[in-house]
Formats: sequence, C-alpha cells, structure tokens
Amino acid sequence: TGIWRRVYGLNQYMVQSVMPKEILYICGAGHVGYQLGRLARIVDFSTVVMDDRPEFADPLRFPHAREVKVVPEFTPLFDGFEVNENSYIVILTRGHLYDQIVLEQALATRAAYIGMIGSRKKREQIYGNLMEKGISQQALDAVYSPIGTAIKAETPAEIAVSIMGELILVRAE
Repeated sequence: TGIWRRVYGLNQYMVQSVMPKEILYICGAGHVGYQLGRLARIVDFSTVVMDDRPEFADPLRFPHAREVKVVPEFTPLFDGFEVNENSYIVILTRGHLYDQIVLEQALATRAAYIGMIGSRKKREQIYGNLMEKGISQQALDAVYSPIGTAIKAETPAEIAVSIMGELILVRAE
C-alpha cells in the first residue's frame, strides 16, 4: 500500500492504494511453523496457523497471527476461509498422513502457492497416493516440494528462512 497527497485546484486529497494482503496458511504449528509465523509478520504476510494439537495451535505462541485454529486431524481445514490467488499454503505437519490430508485439501483451492516440507521420497509416496485418488500429475507438478530455497538450512529457524525466501520470490513474480 502507499499514500499519496494530490492537489487539484483548491482541493487537496489523500489517496491510499489498498492491495489485498497475502494470507499465509501455516498448516502445522511445530518448530518450523513457529519460526515461519515469526518471519511472516516481518515480511507483511497475514497469517492463519492451523494444527491438530491445542498446545501448538495456541494464540499465545502466535501473537501476531490473524487467526490460530485447532483442526482435529486437519480436516476440514479451509472451511470458513476464502483461499484464493492471494493465499499461500505451507504444509508442515508432523507426519506423512497429515501432509497428504492437507495437500489434498490445498489442491482443491485457488491458492497462489502450495508448498510441502519433506524429502523427495516422502513427496513421491504422497503424490502416488493422491494420483490413485484421481489427483492429476499436472496439479501435483504445481506444488513446491521439497519446500524452500536451497541454502543448506538445518535448524527450524534456518528452514523457515529458506521457506520465506521462496514465498517472497513467488509473491514478487
């Protein structure tokens, strides 16, 4: 957004452009999700944090999040949200099963970005399962996985920086 002062004759106007803020859905509120939530605020993403564990999906852990939601078994995940071209979904759950459940729901949205953490082996297993359920290869090819920019990240904070770098790049494009 920007604010400009405009003068037309004797009249003076303040003009502010209003662009819709990008919403980052962090699906998984563990160590990496926590760090990603902290970074999201700094780079001006509005965040929604979701996890199936109340002790992780705690508003006190994510004070700058727009919303923190406990979603048992990660389903239904996006009910009540308008996931559109200004939406970014990052899948950081604690296991293959939940990653697959979240990815399947994410692929049914119009999100600008869908990224899933994990190894190539995990990705191929999940993709195979989803293709058996009728998800197309073309839809899966649009998913960013493994997620993040290649910076040899190891700690949760470094992994979050790697993911945020990728999100910033996609947003800029």
